[in-house]
This record gives sequence, structure tokens and C-alpha cells, in this order.
Amino acid sequence: MGIVAKQSGWASLAIGTGLVLGAVNTMIVLPRAFEGAESEWGLVRIITSWGIILSSLAVVGAPGGIMRFLARYDEKERPDILRTLLILPAAGLLLVLLLFAFNGRDILPLFDAEKGSALTDHIAGFLLITSFMVLLHLVRALVNQQLKTAVISWVDEVWQKGSYLVLGLLLYFEQIEFDAFLSCYIGSWAVSAILLTIQAFQLPQRIGNTWRWDEFKNIFDFSLFSLFAGGAAIIATHLDYVMIGMYIGLAQVPIYTIGFFLGSVVGMPTRATQGILGGLSATLVAQRKTAEINEMNRRSARVNFLLAAVIMSGIWAGIAPFQLLLPPGYRGLEFVFLCIGLQRLIVSFNVVNNKVLAFSQWYRIVLPLNLGLVVVTIATNYLFIVTLGWGLKGAAVATLGTALWNNVWRLLIVWRKYKIHPFSWKLVVISITAIVSAWSFHWQADAFTHPIVGAIIQGALASGTTFSVCYALGCFPELRDGIKARISWWP
Repeated sequence: MGIVAKQSGWASLAIGTGLVLGAVNTMIVLPRAFEGAESEWGLVRIITSWGIILSSLAVVGAPGGIMRFLARYDEKERPDILRTLLILPAAGLLLVLLLFAFNGRDILPLFDAEKGSALTDHIAGFLLITSFMVLLHLVRALVNQQLKTAVISWVDEVWQKGSYLVLGLLLYFEQIEFDAFLSCYIGSWAVSAILLTIQAFQLPQRIGNTWRWDEFKNIFDFSLFSLFAGGAAIIATHLDYVMIGMYIGLAQVPIYTIGFFLGSVVGMPTRATQGILGGLSATLVAQRKTAEINEMNRRSARVNFLLAAVIMSGIWAGIAPFQLLLPPGYRGLEFVFLCIGLQRLIVSFNVVNNKVLAFSQWYRIVLPLNLGLVVVTIATNYLFIVTLGWGLKGAAVATLGTALWNNVWRLLIVWRKYKIHPFSWKLVVISITAIVSAWSFHWQADAFTHPIVGAIIQGALASGTTFSVCYALGCFPELRDGIKARISWWP
């Protein structure tokens, strides 16, 4: 686990920095910069979500193919395999660009509750951000395959969120207009793609000069699976925003964005480790080392779940005073946070399990499940948002429900095929400790003289208690061993 600790350590630093930048921007700057013009912020969020959805489709599962196939060939064969892997995303991107270039004005109004021109006036932005994101998908996979995942975190977290914050400040102080803000925001994704492409060119992996048509069928089959495996999860995550804009209105998207952001912070430890765990899982599956996979599965699940629970308990305890820092229209987000936070907890202990399934010989088994994920996401969002009229809370419930449904099936399939699972009794101990800690310090919003003081103190007490108790009960032996290696007298 040494390389995991090293790469995830650097990634955690980047993600922590990005978290601070994103929190300042999402909670303080953007709500005030877009006050009275919430639909414009909603437009930015929808363009981003559309770019993520379209790029995940256009790339046609190539990132998963890169992770799977490059690990199975020697260094001489890899360049030609990589060249062959790039056929599908090139064709997919061309198809998406042509579809929206010629039919975008008919398609996009369907996803605006006001049926206005906010979306159709920015078709070029949709296509540009989609193209940049396709390139990012590919170069991230190459960097992940070479186990250099920390670089990705620095670009995605520090640069992307830092530039977004700068643009938000410029807009807030009226130094730029909205159109300039949007253009520069899309341009920041282009810079991210350039930075990671430069990193990819520094790796030993190169694109070959010939096609490996004898392997194209295998690549095509797996890429289709990977499209619905990885792509379905991405689409399911961002469909919330699209359907909120479609049925409630663009002005409601920013409100959901803040609640979703709070919940997504819970997944920070998972984001720091999933790239390196994916690379290791692909290698161990290829080498058929089931015992090592099982060990990595349980250990990573416990550590990720513990750190995620520590974060969630802190946010939950301090959310009441924290909401007083927001403009009045953005309050009442605790329910959305809880649903998204629980969704992140479910994902946190199932990372290796999902990676093993994706890279195993039985990956085809979950194809109907992954196809169903998108269907279930659309159906549950429509049920809770429109039919039951739950609005933003309905979108959050739908996200939690689809995550639970999808991950339970994956756990069952991996158990049946490999007889491995990520569970241990320490997960129960961590859960109980986090709930009790959050509840104990979940005081009223006016418990302190200033909301920010209350949010910090209550959050720190809950997180600190959760971590300390779990550490004392032996739920984090990796940390204890690491400290003892440097401080011999440590108990």
C-alpha cells in the first residue's frame, strides 16, 4: 500500500486545497456574484453537466479500455494498442459535435423549464467544453495507468477550482460581464486539458504507428461495457442538474448545487485514492492475485469509509450555523446534504469492488445493470421531482436511491464470482461513532455569537471525536503504524 499512500497523500493535499477554494467560491462568492441572476449560475452549472454527460458518452468507454488493455501487453505492443483504443473516442466526439451542431436548437430547449433561449444561445460553449472534457478523459486514463494520479488532482482541484474562484471574484466586483465570465470558464477547461496532455507526453507511453485490428473487437466489446459502467455513473450524477433545470428551472440549480457540494465533500478521501486503486486493481486482476485484491479491498474500504465518516459527522454537526452564512434563498439544505453525503459513503467502501468487476472477465454480467442505472435515475428523478412534487429534495433522494441500488448489485456479483467483499465489523463501529458524534454536537444555529464560530467549533468537535474514538478502537492501524515508524515511543 506504499504507492497508494504516497500518491493519495499528494492527491489529498491537492483535493484539500481544491476543497477550500471550492467552498469559498460556492458558499461565499458565487451566491453573491449571481444574486438576482441565479439563472445565469444555473446556466453555467447546466453547461458543465451537459459537457460531462456528453463527453462521457463521446469517449465510448476508452478510459476503461486504456486501464484494462495497456496493463495486459508488454511495452513494445502498447503504443499500437493505444492507437487502436483511440478510434472509438475520435468517432464518438465527431458524432456528438455533428448532432448538436445541426440539431442543438431543437434539442436543448427541451431541457429548460422556461423554454427560453438561455441554452440555445450557448451551443458553441456546449461543444467546446465537451471536446475539452473528452481529451481530459483520455489523458487522465493514461496518467492513472502510469500511477501518476496526484498530478490529475492538482490540475482538477487546484487549477480548475482556483481559476473558477478568480472568475467569480471578478464577476462579483463587476470587473467582467457574464459572457466574458462564461468564455473564460470554458477556457479554464481547455487549460486543464493542455496541462494533463503535457504530463501524458512526459510518460513513456506513446501512440503507435499501426493499428491492431486483431484486437479491435475485444477493445470494442469492453469499451461498450465501460461506457455503460463508468459513463452511467457519471450520467446518473449529473442528470439531477439537467432534470432540475428541465422541470423546476435554471434558477433552482444553484440552490441544489450548494447542497450537493456539501455532500460531495464527504467523498474527498475516495477521490484521492480511486485513481491509484484503479491502476493497482487492473494489475492485480490481470495477475489473478485474488488474496491481494481481497486485502486491498477491505483495507481501502475501511480507511475510505472512516475518513468520509469523519468529514460527514463534522459537516452535519455544524450545518445549522453554517447555513446562516448563506443568502436567505440558499438555506434549508440539510436534507440534500444528508442524501448526497450518504451516497458518497456508499461509494467510499466499494471502490476496489467496482474496479475489480470492471477489469475482470465477468464484466459483461453487469451490462444490463449499468444500462438500468440510467433508466432508474431518470425514472426516480421524475417520480420524486415531478410526480410527488418533492423538488430539490426529490432529486437528492433519487441520487441516494440509485447509488444504493447500483452498488448492492455490484457487491453481490463480485462476492459470487470472487468470494470477496469490503465489509468488516469496524465499518459498523465507525458508523455508530460518527452518528453519535454528529448528533451530540448538532446544536442550534445560534449557540455561539457568530455563525462561523459555531460551524467551526461544532464541526471540529464532531469530526475530532469521530476520528479519535475510531483511532482508539483500532479502526485506523495504518496511521498508528506510520507514526510508530517515526516515533518509537508512540503507543
